[in-house]
Amino acid sequence: MSNRGRITRECELLNRKRNVFEGIIDNRSFFQNIRGDLLVSGERAGDQEMILNLVESCMEKADMPIILLSGHLGVFTELQRRRTQDAFSNVRIASPSEKTYHPFLGMSKQQIQRFVSLAAEKMGIGVLIGKVMIYTAALLDIVAAKYPVSLPAMAGLLQEDDDVISEVAMECGLSNVVVDNIRSNHEAGIVLRRICGKLEEVFEEVYTPVSDTGYSFATGIRDHGRLFAFYTASRDYQILNTCLKEELYNCLKQGTRLRVILDEMIFENEEDELLRYLLREKMQGRIELMFLAQNPVKWLPEAADLAFANVVMFPQQTPAATDLVSERLFSTYQYYFPAPTAGTPPHLLFTFQKAVNWQIQSEQRLRVQSNDLYQTPSHWGPVVDYLAVKTMESDNIFLVPLEDFMQSGARYQLTNKEGNMKNET
Repeated sequence: MSNRGRITRECELLNRKRNVFEGIIDNRSFFQNIRGDLLVSGERAGDQEMILNLVESCMEKADMPIILLSGHLGVFTELQRRRTQDAFSNVRIASPSEKTYHPFLGMSKQQIQRFVSLAAEKMGIGVLIGKVMIYTAALLDIVAAKYPVSLPAMAGLLQEDDDVISEVAMECGLSNVVVDNIRSNHEAGIVLRRICGKLEEVFEEVYTPVSDTGYSFATGIRDHGRLFAFYTASRDYQILNTCLKEELYNCLKQGTRLRVILDEMIFENEEDELLRYLLREKMQGRIELMFLAQNPVKWLPEAADLAFANVVMFPQQTPAATDLVSERLFSTYQYYFPAPTAGTPPHLLFTFQKAVNWQIQSEQRLRVQSNDLYQTPSHWGPVVDYLAVKTMESDNIFLVPLEDFMQSGARYQLTNKEGNMKNET
């Protein structure tokens, strides 16, 4: 008599530790009900309607200011349309059709000098860099005496020649050292004008040269703005991202916790300054980070970087890519299965009959495999593709039909009842 049935039941009991269930929820309901950080990965991570639902769900919570950093132009067009229709208020937008950003506004002299140095390095300026920084320091002192320090204020003053700039310094009662540093560094002044031109090109998608709008991340928060949406396309992502990092730093200095939504941002590499800063502040609880990327493993190579309270994993372009991301996000578990062993029936010394006995064996498997998400065609019904979601409420993973998640009004059912448990396919 075979013991296969008993061994199979024991394996099924052991495999329940996988904690993968079937569930139903739409993305808007999911975003409204989660708490904490969020990671969205896969081919559909950049879906425009889903991103807008995420933004609006965060705004409805009204618990902290939101910074949206996105390279999807359609998202900004739709935000502008909804704002016009009074769907929401207190929204600042910096985009190609609404160039309201005021670069370097509210930043310190040291912060701005760093941007000048970074741009000079990019432009290959080496021999004169010392004199350029002396000229820059003097110029910033003059700007600070007349205006709020910013890139437009610097560029505006640099439209004058050095004699006029030095006269402005004397009118402001600045020391002779400042005046001499302008007058005696004419060549450095020419180079700084080129550098400012380079910096203005970095922000050309969201900024009109020499335009004084008064809008930065920090001023938006001080004005009780609920959302600051920033279009992140640029000619130089290293300088842009460094500036955005300083913008966020100045916001957090005000003592306000932020919710930052990164929508398919472009980073120089996994050591990008903005990326590292956001992950550090997330770990310290000073920001709530919403990270949307088709392949987050590219930017988040370390296991600690992928530690998000809530996860949405869409399928990748290929099953192999899906399995790679799944292993990083959901790890593996010990899978138990019955395996046959042939032997002689008990109590018989000689027989031609061989009994098949079964024993428990195990191996490491992914908690969520690609074949859990890519369902094969069946004669019994339509093909259904799934995505995997996990919340901070438990270690359970739920497989949700993709069509239900992407529509509105799907019934909410993310429960770990035994009847919803998903077995290996």
